[in-house]
Amino acid sequence: MQLRIKVRPALAGLAIVGGAAIVAALGPAGPAVGESSVPLQMQMQLNSGAVVAKGAGVEVSVTTQCFGEEPGSVSVQILLNERVGSGIASGSGTAVVDCTDVSQTSLVLVESSGSKPFKRGSAVAQGNINGCAQDLSACNTDSVEATIQIGG
Repeated sequence: MQLRIKVRPALAGLAIVGGAAIVAALGPAGPAVGESSVPLQMQMQLNSGAVVAKGAGVEVSVTTQCFGEEPGSVSVQILLNERVGSGIASGSGTAVVDCTDVSQTSLVLVESSGSKPFKRGSAVAQGNINGCAQDLSACNTDSVEATIQIGG
């Protein structure tokens, strides 16, 4: 009889430890009702540019991806600086991109804001992406800097 009493607590302890191991292996449960399963996520990559209108601007190729619960659209802003001769050509441009849950490439027109026109060569670019879910429950922003090539 004594042996049987010791075996039952040992088996109960083993069952609890085994159950805990299974729960840990499966990971946490999904979000509770009313919580967003995926907050708004955004990312962007600056690719390259092409001079337009004799240097008055540069069309910058930007790859964006945003996803989440009802993501809506995002605003993409590009700031561009390029050394031209003894000066700096600079400018900025903005575009609105729809969130489609897949990676997409868009052109953002960066207009020159100084006295120097853009030329073919390399430029320092800063990109910002900002957006909110349609119901404004989640907002996010991301920034990236890169040296890009500007072609003709």
